[in-house]
Amino acid sequence: MNRSRVLSMSLAALAAFGPAVAGCNKGSGGAGESPDASASAPRPMLSASAPSASASAALPPAPPRRHVGLAGILFRSAYDLTLTDDQKAQLDKADAHLYPDGAPSPWTAVRAFQADLVDGIRHNKVDMTRIKADEANVDKAVAAGEAAEADALNTLHGALDAATRQSLVDAVKAKQAAADKARMARLPLPPPDAGIIDWSQRRLDRLASELGLDDAQKKQAAPVVAKDVAATSPAAIQARRDAMQKRVDALLAAFPKDSFDAKKVDLSGPAGKSPHERLDEAAIFAAGLLPILRIGQIARFAEQTERAGARPERILEDVDKGPPPAGAYEQPAPYVR
Repeated sequence: MNRSRVLSMSLAALAAFGPAVAGCNKGSGGAGESPDASASAPRPMLSASAPSASASAALPPAPPRRHVGLAGILFRSAYDLTLTDDQKAQLDKADAHLYPDGAPSPWTAVRAFQADLVDGIRHNKVDMTRIKADEANVDKAVAAGEAAEADALNTLHGALDAATRQSLVDAVKAKQAAADKARMARLPLPPPDAGIIDWSQRRLDRLASELGLDDAQKKQAAPVVAKDVAATSPAAIQARRDAMQKRVDALLAAFPKDSFDAKKVDLSGPAGKSPHERLDEAAIFAAGLLPILRIGQIARFAEQTERAGARPERILEDVDKGPPPAGAYEQPAPYVR
């Protein structure tokens, strides 16, 4: 897959893992949706078994909230619990204003990176100094977001009794299992005679088709593609998926306990401790490809990258994303090329 789609498909590790955890936190973010706006949009309270009639009335599903860390898998499922009015109020208060409209957020930081990357492609020179500054801002914003989500998660923990906390964890695990099953069902089966797939060659062929590379350009692009594909090999994807699953398992094991403290748990999302890593790979790939391209090809590459970056939440938000709609890409994870 073309590297320009690196930013359009939500971190390769996540790519493989995203839906599994995402199923626990399904977000419906459609094309063009603003993650910052949805993060702070008022959310209707869910019904509960409280005495009042209003509390027992069923309400439409609430708009998705955005979470950059693993706290999202618990918050998303918490809205499905039967809670008292007081518990619902605490949940909504903790989750509603993590990322207010207009305030800096991980998603605005990614947009800044994306804008600079597209600008560099259009001008046939990626300014790595600007890119490095953008990446540092992304890391800072993600760290701040995870810290805020940890505080909110501690509020949620304090609002629930031990039995309800365990019910929440059980619900998350059930959704994750269902999402895993659905993801496996969507994976296409390779032809019986497919043999070992050469992912580098496959991506190179697709890149050549989309950008109109001739044979000489393909030969020049081959080492650039091969280096980039190494980060998204099946083994690399599986390693990132396994690492994220360990973080999820640790969180779910700790949350029911009275001694739980979210600040002592690794809440980093699909990107782990280096949120900028996939962004850096995208910039390096673009910088390596540009000298090979002609003017018209550069314009197409820039357009594709700009379109792909219209939804920066895909890079940071696999924690909240559910299975893709019918007809959508079949590998819904960050940085799948």
